This record gives sequence, C-alpha cells and structure tokens, in this order.
Amino acid sequence: MARVLACVAVIVALVVAPRVASAQQYLLGASGELASGVEGGGSPGVPLQIGRTRIRLGLDLRVDEFPKDIYGLGLILDIEPRASFGLDVRYMRRLGPKFEVSVGAIGYLMPATLIGPSASLSYRIPLSPVAAVTVGPELNIYVLGSDLPDGTVVWQGLLQVGIHADL
Repeated sequence: MARVLACVAVIVALVVAPRVASAQQYLLGASGELASGVEGGGSPGVPLQIGRTRIRLGLDLRVDEFPKDIYGLGLILDIEPRASFGLDVRYMRRLGPKFEVSVGAIGYLMPATLIGPSASLSYRIPLSPVAAVTVGPELNIYVLGSDLPDGTVVWQGLLQVGIHADL
C-alpha cells in the first residue's frame, strides 16, 4: 500500500508541478544599405552639392512581445567623395507591414568628426517571409564635429536602398 501511495504522490506532483514559463524572445535582424543624395549648409559658404555615398551595415533587436519597437546599431562607411567611418544608433517603429520610421543619432569618427540627429522612413518590399528590400529617404543634420565649417550646420538628404533580413 505504501508503494501505491508513493507512486500516486509522484504522479500528482508531476501533474501539478509548475511548468517552466516561456520568456521573452529577442529577435535579431541585419541590413545592408547604399545611400546617396544632396547636402548643404545653413550659411552662404556651404553650397548645395552632391552628398556622400555611403554603405551602412546594421543590426537590429526587438522583443517578440513588442515587435513594432526596434533598436538598431549601424556601421557607416563613406565611399565617395572620400573614405570615412562612423556609427549610428536608431529607434525604429513599424507603422504597418510595409512602413518603418526611425530616429536616432549619426556620427562620423574618422578621419574627422561629424555628429548629429538622424531621421528616416523606409518602405519594405517583401522578398520572402524573412527578407525584404528597403527604400526610403533619410535626413541627417550635423551640429557638432571637427569637419563642420565654423558657425554652420550641415544637412544631408539621402535616398537609401538596401536589404533587410530577420535572423
């Protein structure tokens, strides 16, 4: 009788034991973009000209419970008119299945510095359930840095085209 009671107790304990709760999942994404456009400044000394052509390689992170809120970090490499290296950080918000808006900060670190706010809008063209082509405008305003002409704010209006994949 003691063995039967012990077996019943073990079975009851296994049935009513708390289950492991599933935690939030972090979802990663990666992107590669090419961008170019126009740039100018707030003073007569900085004329409107063709903007820098750059490559951005980025990673983004979101939580499955809040999939519309996305945080991103990107490596920026200017390839024209001269080579430069920098980073950007972004908060991105999905506005639906096709649109995404972002705000953040951009900074060039080498060979000279330029730092300022950034904003963009992306339209997504799905290629598969996990990959999409992205295209859209981006505005950068540089307010600090050693490459900034005296007393001037430099801005860029770019068109970016790229690909994004969920990892």
